[in-house]
Amino acid sequence: MQTTNSGFPNVYGGLMKKAVESFWRKEASLQDVEHAFARVVQYNAGVESSLDLIPVFDCDIYDRMLKTAVMFGIVPGRFGTPQLANDDLATYLSIPRGTRNSPASPMVKWFNTNYHVVQPEIEHAPKLIKDHVTPALRLATEHAQGKIFKPVLIGPWTLLSYAMNKTDRSEEALFDALSGAYADLINNLAVPLIQLEEPSFLTRGIPGRYADFLRRLRKDVHLYTYFGSVSRIADDLFSLPVEGFGLDFVDGAADLEYLNWQGFFDLFNGGKKLIAGIINGRNVWKVNGSAVRTLEYLLDNVSEENLILGPSCSLVHVPLSIKNERPELHDKFSFAVEKLAELESLRSCTLRSLEAAKSENRKSNRQPSAMVERNTACDLQSIPCCEQGRSEQERSEQERSRSSNQEFHRSARTLWESAVEYPLTTIGSFPQTSELRSKRASYKSGKISPQEYDEFIKGMIRDVIALQEKLGIDVIVHGEFEREDMVQYFARQLDGFTEIASPVQSYGTRMVRPPVITGNVNRKAPMTLEWITYAQSLTKKPVKGILTGPATMLQWAYPREDISRSTQMYQIARALRDEVNELYAAGIRHIQIDEPALREGLPLERREHEHYLWHATNAFRLCAVDLPADAVLHTHMCFSEFKEIIEAIKSLEVDVISIEESKSQGKVARFLQESGFTGGVGLGVFDVHSPRVPPVEEMLKIPASLSIDAHRIWINPDCGLKTRTYDEAKAQLDNMVEVARHLRQKE
Repeated sequence: MQTTNSGFPNVYGGLMKKAVESFWRKEASLQDVEHAFARVVQYNAGVESSLDLIPVFDCDIYDRMLKTAVMFGIVPGRFGTPQLANDDLATYLSIPRGTRNSPASPMVKWFNTNYHVVQPEIEHAPKLIKDHVTPALRLATEHAQGKIFKPVLIGPWTLLSYAMNKTDRSEEALFDALSGAYADLINNLAVPLIQLEEPSFLTRGIPGRYADFLRRLRKDVHLYTYFGSVSRIADDLFSLPVEGFGLDFVDGAADLEYLNWQGFFDLFNGGKKLIAGIINGRNVWKVNGSAVRTLEYLLDNVSEENLILGPSCSLVHVPLSIKNERPELHDKFSFAVEKLAELESLRSCTLRSLEAAKSENRKSNRQPSAMVERNTACDLQSIPCCEQGRSEQERSEQERSRSSNQEFHRSARTLWESAVEYPLTTIGSFPQTSELRSKRASYKSGKISPQEYDEFIKGMIRDVIALQEKLGIDVIVHGEFEREDMVQYFARQLDGFTEIASPVQSYGTRMVRPPVITGNVNRKAPMTLEWITYAQSLTKKPVKGILTGPATMLQWAYPREDISRSTQMYQIARALRDEVNELYAAGIRHIQIDEPALREGLPLERREHEHYLWHATNAFRLCAVDLPADAVLHTHMCFSEFKEIIEAIKSLEVDVISIEESKSQGKVARFLQESGFTGGVGLGVFDVHSPRVPPVEEMLKIPASLSIDAHRIWINPDCGLKTRTYDEAKAQLDNMVEVARHLRQKE
């Protein structure tokens, strides 16, 4: 029985974030970035040295989807040639960031996670750029001497499934070209084993020509799927000519009995390898009895020599190491480094138990005992975890939510329309300056008093209110300067959440610190009321109260594993309901409940969609169930594929939804209109993730392409402005305001 890992984060020491952002500011060289990446790779290799099969090429300077696409010549022509993108770091890093004249490539969510990838844009037939991969692989493998290492690649079907096809070629023709390029790469690598990741098998099935592609490979292949069950594709999957299959037995826990019942475990007693994802790669709780029971079941049915243990998916979704956290958290949580140690503990514990059982059987001349009789009571089972020690209150809360099918709806609601044409607003956050971050750090460390910090925040609110009034923004925001993160801020003020200090990569150089839900969620006191009412006191224009919705709070945290996700959503919704009611009572009439993760949380298994969406939308409505008719309920969604959730969006009963349109150029708004959505639509007319300032004419194309009533079309950025500088944000907003002026003059 061996151990492996499918991927490791690139966050060691914050080196890549610092190096890349310094490179963008022209404060670091190409050599500085390469040196930082080499240190990250060296650290990762050291941490993973206990594994039998060590992954390499599993992380990148910025984004591994971008890396893979560029390696195969998938580079938008507006950034230059594929060779230039491979040779020149500035060109490579301009693809996700954009340039003065070239919009950045879109970002999309990696399945149902909060990790974003840069979306490939295919403008011509893919072709391997051979000079790109050799130095990167050499760097990745030079620290793995004496071990078996495996290059890790996003598979051709998943890459193609995520890409935009801007050619006139069919998907079948593109797959033939791309898979041929993959075969050229793989067959020329000086390694015996390759890992291919194809989670898109779970969402789009397996293309008919995939087996032909695999037959062209002159390497052993470990083919991975994850984030769900393979039951719907099992016949096609297990007929593929590969050495081993990587399966997720956490999100796909039901596969254990299914594979046994269908006889597929026979494959792994006849030579095929089973790479079993038994430790949760997407959550931070210590390994629990579930992992032990899964391993016991597998060893009852699968040959030990053909079993390889690993996490359920890449560990990019968890922080690096618990060593950076408060001591009291060390016995509760397990991060990437600790999960690898847990793997080794599971293997060692099981092997000791097996040897003990064999020895006992030899002494008594009995046949080997069943796994249920083995002594697997190792230290892992005594580790405190979230499934143990549940209180009666927790159990009653769980049962109350599970058994209740109560629907929540606002009792008083009218179809709201703006009094002005093309009303202007922003999504919420304004730039988080270095001065603000410094003041926040000083406040947290006790160097300045709470009063001094509050006065500083109020000064920033005054400035941003004045700026918006000068610009002519119609519905104003307070800037969210008191919030370092839209989830972390609320989690800190709610019972039931535990904060962590360690960063997790959300995309590129953007890091987040997801809190952990460790108990029942309750609101202790008002969370936003002081800041919003202060902002409203500074202006006669309406100020939006802005909250993070229950589905997003859950999805962007690490949830409990002992109660259902829907139970946790309702707990959060009840806390937010109290906040909404107090905002309204204080005179706030525009209230925005952001749900950018509503689509993200959609399970990969289609038969689970209805259940998830019913509870997610019902929990959202619970937040605003008491709002009178004169309240304007907003929501914001970004990185969302609305076609799969359009009925859920309509059932939210919002007055305004603001969306990301800078990349889709009005397509999403038209779809919403055609679907029968009756609320207002906020068009995200520029990309806040790029410093680029689109010209007015470019922004105008989006609203100009629509036939929606001008009182229902809002003009706004596509997301919050916190990652921009003030100069960048001001220039972008100036052009946005000019768009509204042009449109109003035409009307």
